[in-house]
Amino acid sequence: MMRYKTYEAETLQQAILKMTIDLGKDALLIDQRQVRHGGLFGLFGKKMVEVTAALPMKPVIKQAPASLPSSPSAGMTRAVNTPLPKPGISARPNAAIVAPPANRVEIKQRENLPIREISPLSEIDAVNLLQKEMREIKTKMDTMIGVNSSKMNVYPGKSGNLYMKLTQNELSEELAERLIKRIITESPGGLVDDGDFIEMRARTHLAGLIRTAGPIQLVSGVPRVVILIGTTGVGKTTTIAKLAADFAFDKNKKVVLITVDTYRIAAVEQLRAYADILSIPLEVAFSQQEFREAMIAYANYDLILIDTAGRSQKNSLQMAELKSFIDAAGYKMDVHLLLSATTKYREMIDIIENFKKVNFHKIIFTKLDETVGMGTIINVLSQIPQGISYITTGQNVPEDIEVADANKLAKMII
Repeated sequence: MMRYKTYEAETLQQAILKMTIDLGKDALLIDQRQVRHGGLFGLFGKKMVEVTAALPMKPVIKQAPASLPSSPSAGMTRAVNTPLPKPGISARPNAAIVAPPANRVEIKQRENLPIREISPLSEIDAVNLLQKEMREIKTKMDTMIGVNSSKMNVYPGKSGNLYMKLTQNELSEELAERLIKRIITESPGGLVDDGDFIEMRARTHLAGLIRTAGPIQLVSGVPRVVILIGTTGVGKTTTIAKLAADFAFDKNKKVVLITVDTYRIAAVEQLRAYADILSIPLEVAFSQQEFREAMIAYANYDLILIDTAGRSQKNSLQMAELKSFIDAAGYKMDVHLLLSATTKYREMIDIIENFKKVNFHKIIFTKLDETVGMGTIINVLSQIPQGISYITTGQNVPEDIEVADANKLAKMII
């Protein structure tokens, strides 16, 4: 058994000191991350360091009592309320209870036996149980690794280890094999045994597989219209706030937010809070007519950012509504499809196939800070012509967004 607890401080050293003072030297540091306090929705808040600690708990051994005090209900399979005999009447048991009919269940009294209490695991038993669980986990990991270990041994030098690293990071076996074979062909002499060299070559080739679409480009005198689409919970509202903060606060451009997500009141209020902090206008369009009026009203702005409601890729009616809205808007839009990096590859492909009906131009990958398999991004990009415009790496506004860079993404994979 482990006891978990979190601590916050301005620096990592201070947080660890708090942890050690509270839990002692046996505490284990199992996680650390940056958090933000203050501000609104993470905007301009104070950065803090949060650490998660674990402390092994020693089981408390209780001694079971030899026996329990007798009571009227002890040893009974079921309590029976038997009325006390009235004065002057013989205390003869009720005949119905003494000789019950055949179709009734007789309730018999048993001897008062001591109740055995199951005592907690001893410290030795707890350790043995933990070791057993660790062995089971190791067996599962060995099974997973064993699938690729045979292929790993096929490749010479350090290239086998690189193959394992790529596939464990969820790069597809096909792409990993193609990459390894290319590196082996290009590696002269004994350089295939140089782990640093082949990883450098792998990053170079991976960067070549990542298509980037570049950031939003503004044109003087003409408003750039950008619309974000995607499934529910992918992070559209937070991402649009980050883009607005970047252009309005950092680049000092005239930005307006328009939301057509009238399904979720909370989303509108969250976006309104961001707009108030950034001192930029927000328009809520409930119809196509209101949307066109808003576009006309802000035709002299540099950037018009449009937030939409989350759509299920499996709901054909919602897909049709979204396509109809974009087609009927009458404006040239940059359509960005948001994909969460935590989504499984097959689900991503399903989302992309269904959102093709909307004719999106670029992709924004969100939640890169939450994923453990960066290779999925390359698997997806190898199947589609669109490139990445931005990536997001957290909830903080405006910091946790950046223009997609192929070399940086390749380093994140290796």
